[in-house]
Amino acid sequence: MVGVAFFVLTFLSVRVLIALVNLLDRNNLPWANPVDNPRLSILIPARNEENSLPLILQDLSVSEWQNLEIIVYDDQSTDRTPEILKEFSTRMPNLRWIRGEGLPAGWTGKNHACHKLAESAGGDYLLFLDADVRVSPDMATKALCEIQSGGYSLVSVFPTQIMKTGGELLTVPLMNWVLLSLLPLPLVRHTRFASLSAANGQFMLFEAEGYRRNQWHYKVRSEVTEDIMISRLVKKSGGKMATLTGNGDVFCRMYSAAPQAVRGFSRNVHQYFGGSRLVMLIFTLTILAGWLPVWLSFGWSGLKTFLVLVFSNRVLIAMSSQQNVTSVLLHPVQMLIFVWIVISNLFRKIKGDTEWKGRKIRL
Repeated sequence: MVGVAFFVLTFLSVRVLIALVNLLDRNNLPWANPVDNPRLSILIPARNEENSLPLILQDLSVSEWQNLEIIVYDDQSTDRTPEILKEFSTRMPNLRWIRGEGLPAGWTGKNHACHKLAESAGGDYLLFLDADVRVSPDMATKALCEIQSGGYSLVSVFPTQIMKTGGELLTVPLMNWVLLSLLPLPLVRHTRFASLSAANGQFMLFEAEGYRRNQWHYKVRSEVTEDIMISRLVKKSGGKMATLTGNGDVFCRMYSAAPQAVRGFSRNVHQYFGGSRLVMLIFTLTILAGWLPVWLSFGWSGLKTFLVLVFSNRVLIAMSSQQNVTSVLLHPVQMLIFVWIVISNLFRKIKGDTEWKGRKIRL
C-alpha cells in the first residue's frame, strides 16, 4: 500500500511540474513579420454550420494578412450554410467554396473535406480551421511567423475556450486539464519522439509542399482522431512541429451543454493516453481513488499533500488556459464527469460505431 501511495504522490508531483513548465514556456503565437510575403490558404470544412460560419468569415474578412485565399468545403449541408457562403462571397473576393458530392467509402467526413480542400488550395501554407473557431485580425501574420521561424512542418494551436454555461464549465476544461499536465509542450518542439506530439484539428497549419508530398489527411482518412494521428506521422517522417495555446489569437466555443461535450470528448479521450484505453483506465483510477492509499499510508498529512498537489496542478493549468477561478472550484465535479467520459468511451468501443454530425463512424 505504501508503494502505491508513493506512486500516486510522485505521479501528481510530475503532473504539477509539467503544468508549471507549460505555464512558464512561451507557448503562444509570437509577433513578428513573415519572410517573403507567402501565400496562405485558409481551409474550412463545414457541415451545417449556419451559426458558426458567419462569425469566422467575419473574422477573416478583417485579417491583417492580405495574401490569402479562403476556401470552404460545404459538406452537403442541409441548413443555411450555402446561402451564407453566397452572401459573404459578394464582399470577400478571396472567398470561394466547394460543394461536396458525397462521402467515399473508408473516409470520415472531416478528413475527406480537408483532403478536397487541400487539392484546391494554391498557397505556400495551408491552415485548416474548424468553422466554430474565432481568430484575431493578426492571427495569420503570427502563425506564418511561427511556422517559418521554427522551420516547422506543422503548427497546431489549442484555442482558448469560450465557456458561457455551467455545463461548459464542467466539461470543456477537462481537455486542457489532461493535455497540459501530461505533455510538456517544449518537448513537442524540441524532440523527435512521436509519442511527444499532440495537435488540435481546430487549428492546423502546414507547410504546403510537405503536406502535398505526404497527403496527411489521405493517410488518416478513416481515423476519428486525425489531428493526433497526423501529429505523430509528421514526427515519424522527420518533420518538426509545435503545439501552442491560443492565448489572445485563437478562440472557440466547442460545446454549449454538458451532454454534447461528453459525446464529443468520449470519441477520442483515449488518444490523449497514447491510444491506450488501459493507460486511460489507470489514469482514471489514480485520479479518482488515489487519495485512499495515500491516506491509509501517511494519514492526514499525506492526504493534505495529495490535495495541495491536486489544487496546484489545477491552478497552474487554469492560468495557462486563461480559465477563471470558477473552473478551479468545480474541479471535484469535473472529475466525476471525466469518469463519465471514460465510461462512455469504453461503451462506444464495445458498440463499435457511433454517430457524429449525422454520419456513422467507426471507433
